[in-house]
Amino acid sequence: MGWGLRICGALAAALLAGTAMAAPRAAPKGEPPARFDLECTLQHMVKQRMVSVRTHLRVDLEQRRWCEDTCETVNELTLLADVATLASRPVTEGPVVTRRTLTINRRSGRMKDERVATLDQDTVMDDVREGVCRVRRYTDIDRKLF
Repeated sequence: MGWGLRICGALAAALLAGTAMAAPRAAPKGEPPARFDLECTLQHMVKQRMVSVRTHLRVDLEQRRWCEDTCETVNELTLLADVATLASRPVTEGPVVTRRTLTINRRSGRMKDERVATLDQDTVMDDVREGVCRVRRYTDIDRKLF
């Protein structure tokens, strides 16, 4: 075998080893996954009656990020024991600033989605949705639709 083939073989082996190391790790048996989707059904009060709303989240605990539905915006998350806190960037519409925080209990699957709107430091709206989430197979946050 010539030197060229040995170098190419060694380079290919190194690249394959690097690819294998970069691939997502499977969670050890019995451990919850580090990357997953959540299908959530939440209850929400609208005009004196409870309405059911659904949401789909993509969560990556390894990189501490998450997104919702089509992933137009990727946000950061924090994880403390069994509680993941997912916060969106504040949205400003004129003088009103809306902040959204999702809190998910990883043991029970319970989720609380709270949206608080403020105007000059005063709360003008506090909307809370609560319900349960089910883990689904992970859809890559960076996946392109086409």
